[in-house]
Amino acid sequence: MELENIVANTVYLKAREAADGDGKRKGRSRKWKSLMKFADASEVQVYKKEFPELNYEEVVSKSPIGRLLFTDFCNETEELRCCNKFLNDVDNYEKLAPEEQRMTLAQKIYQQCLCDEVTVTGETVLKAESRLPDHLIDQEKVKQVEEKLLGESPRYIYSEIASTVRDHLSGKPFADYLESKYFTRQLQWKQLEKKPIGKHTFRHYRVLGKGGFGEVCATQSRASGKMYAEKKLNKKRIKKKKGEMM
Repeated sequence: MELENIVANTVYLKAREAADGDGKRKGRSRKWKSLMKFADASEVQVYKKEFPELNYEEVVSKSPIGRLLFTDFCNETEELRCCNKFLNDVDNYEKLAPEEQRMTLAQKIYQQCLCDEVTVTGETVLKAESRLPDHLIDQEKVKQVEEKLLGESPRYIYSEIASTVRDHLSGKPFADYLESKYFTRQLQWKQLEKKPIGKHTFRHYRVLGKGGFGEVCATQSRASGKMYAEKKLNKKRIKKKKGEMM
């Protein structure tokens, strides 16, 4: 038993090293390209119906892949790049930033996206690198932000400006995105997500822990090489202990 544990631990550690390493396959199967092959663009249009509604909120805001692809789309145009960067920075500021870093981030967003120019070392004057377009900047709202930055920097100081920018992006830019190659790629990812998962989708390694109804094993995706914890449940044990009623 001890020898089996040593072997299981060794194989598991090698799998983790391969997944985190710099190798060509990074733990992926030799057939990973066929496992991750995208369908033809003409075949994936049917997956539009997978979205509850074909709007900015469902396609971009609620989809991690959608957000990344929409960012790539926006980066092709300077105005859209600035708008999208502002929304991403505000989202990070509101939801992810630690309390002690919030003031610094709030000032950085103001300097990069709302200022006409930025003063460096008291002398050098530079143009803000990601300033929002003039037609999206309400000076009254900017003044309100400036006043709040002098205080304790509450979390949602940019919410009104962000709402204006989001409304802008959800209009014609989003309509153009739906006709672009980036949305087609998003539909291709949607098609991959719908592929059935079976016992051969993952490699199974050592048991990480056991519970009342099953066990948790270390697994590795054959397609991506990513490591996961997989929970295996014993249906007979669940029914015997009436676990479905818990």
